[in-house]
Amino acid sequence: MKEQKVPIIQKLGLMMGSGGITGIFSLTTMLAMLFFTDLMGLSPAAVGTMILLSKIWNAMCDPLCGALIDRTNTRFGKVKPWLFFGGIGIFLFGVLIFVVPGFSSTGKLVWSYITYNGVCMSFAACTIALITLMPLITRSQMERVSLSAFSFIGQTVFAIIATATVMPLITFFSRSAPVNAYWKTALVIGGVGFLCTMFFVIVVKEKSAVQAEGEKARTHIRDSLKAILRNKYFVLIVAICLANGIAIGMHNSSMAQYLIYGLKAPELASLLMPIIYIGAFAAGMLAKPLARFDKLRMAKIAFVILAAGLALRFFTGDAFLPAVIAGELAVGIGSGLFNVYVIAMLMDTSEYGYKKTKVRNDGLIMSTMSFQTKIGQGLGIALMGFWLELGGYVSGAAEQPQSAADALFNIHLVPFLIVAVLSFILLHFYKLDDKAMAEIMKEEAEAL
Repeated sequence: MKEQKVPIIQKLGLMMGSGGITGIFSLTTMLAMLFFTDLMGLSPAAVGTMILLSKIWNAMCDPLCGALIDRTNTRFGKVKPWLFFGGIGIFLFGVLIFVVPGFSSTGKLVWSYITYNGVCMSFAACTIALITLMPLITRSQMERVSLSAFSFIGQTVFAIIATATVMPLITFFSRSAPVNAYWKTALVIGGVGFLCTMFFVIVVKEKSAVQAEGEKARTHIRDSLKAILRNKYFVLIVAICLANGIAIGMHNSSMAQYLIYGLKAPELASLLMPIIYIGAFAAGMLAKPLARFDKLRMAKIAFVILAAGLALRFFTGDAFLPAVIAGELAVGIGSGLFNVYVIAMLMDTSEYGYKKTKVRNDGLIMSTMSFQTKIGQGLGIALMGFWLELGGYVSGAAEQPQSAADALFNIHLVPFLIVAVLSFILLHFYKLDDKAMAEIMKEEAEAL
C-alpha cells in the first residue's frame, strides 16, 4: 500500500487553524491569575479553586466531545462545524473574561466562572476537532509527525506574537482607561485569531472517516471507554501528559507575577515571556527533518533538554539574564519537541488499542489530549494559588513580602524540573517505538 504525501495546502491550513485558536487561550493561561487577583480583587485561593473546578468540569466534557465529533455527520463535514462555532466562542468569551463588571465580589466570581468556562469549552471544541482530523488524513508515520509539527508551529508562532505584544498593548490601552486595557488587548489578539480560524474552516478539505480508515462501525461510548482503559501504553502517555500539564501550568501561569514580584523586572516581560514559545517554534521546525528518527528516542531527548534548561535556571537562581534566556529557550525546545511527538505517539496508541480490542475510537483517544492538559493545568494553577496563599501573597498589593517572591521562584521552576526527570524515566516503559509500530501497521494492512 503506497502512502501519499499530504498536500502542502492542507498542512498550511492546519497551521493557520492551530494558531488561530491558540491566541486568546494563551492569554488566559498567562494572565488569568494576575487579572483575577489584581484587577478583579479575588483571592489567589479562590481563583485557584475556580480554575481547578472549571478544568475538571471541562475535562469531563472532553471525552463526550470526542465521542460526539466521531458521530457528527453534516453536509459541511464532521470537523468544520465544531471549528466554526468553537472559534466564535473562543473570541466572544475570550474578550468577556477580561471585562471587570460592576458586581459584588461574589458576582465577579460567578462572572469569572462563566467566562472562563466559556473560553475553555470553546477551545476544547476546536482543539479536539483539529487533532481528531490529523489521524484521518494519513496513515504514514512520517507524515503524521509532519502534520503534528505544522500544527505545533502554528500554535507557537501565534503564541510568540501574543506574548510579545500583550504587555505593550496593555500599556498602550492603559493610558486612557486601565480597567479596559485587558479586554481591548484580547479584542485585538483574539480578532486576528478568529480570522485565522475562519480561514482554516473555509479552505480545509475533509476526508470522511470511511475514506480515511476503511469500514468503520459505531461503538457504544461505554465500550470505547473500556477499550482505552485496557490500552496500557495509552494510560502511560496520559499519566506523563497529566504530570507535565500540572508542571507547565504552574510554570507558565506564574511567569507574569514572577517577573513583577520575584525578579522585580516587569520590563523584561516582552523579552522573556515569548522565549519559551520561540524555543517551541524551533522545536516544531526541527520536528520535520528529525521525523526519520524514532519518536520514542526523540521524546526522551526532549525531556533531557527540558530538564537541563530548568536546572540551569534553578541552580543559577536567575541571577544572570543570559542564563535565564538560555534556560527558558531550552525549556521551550524540550517541551515543544515532546508536544510534537506526543500527538503522533497518541495516534500510535490508537493503532495499538485497535489491534488489541478491535475497537476504533480515534476521536475519543485524541480528545484525551485536551482532557489531560486541562486537568493538569487546572491542578497546577490551583496548587499555585494555594502555594501563593501560604507564601503570604497579598492580592492587589504593589509590593509583596520576600516569602511570596521565594514562593514564586519555586512554583516557577521546581515542579517542572521534577516532572521532566520522572517523565524521562517513565518513557522507558513505553514500548511502541517505530519498529513495533511498523509491524502493527503491516498486520492491519494485511487484514484489510
